[in-house]
Amino acid sequence: MLYLSVFVGGGIGAVFRALICAKIHSHYATMLVNIAGAFLIGVLFEYFRSKSNISAETKAFLMTGLLGGFTTFSTYLLDFMVLLERQKTTEAFFYLLCSVGLGIVAVLIGMKASLSFIN
Repeated sequence: MLYLSVFVGGGIGAVFRALICAKIHSHYATMLVNIAGAFLIGVLFEYFRSKSNISAETKAFLMTGLLGGFTTFSTYLLDFMVLLERQKTTEAFFYLLCSVGLGIVAVLIGMKASLSFIN
């Protein structure tokens, strides 16, 4: 049941990512998705850490499945390499640094935001 939860969540997350990327039509859609996913995983991590009655299947569905399918490190790196190949070096490194930096900030904000709802 645990792996089925990951499978279903991953499919749903991937569809959400595809919808967002289709609307934005830019490599920045991937960055936006990754930052949003980082925020959401921070929220869920803190929430689940404070609640012991959440099932392993629910955690796997949301964190590993849904957010794993929604965010995508491989596409992010491909976007970076394509920008380099097009000799858009400044934009490539801006994209790289913002994705990582803002992703870390989003996780921290998500964790803090979740704590304010829990307490």
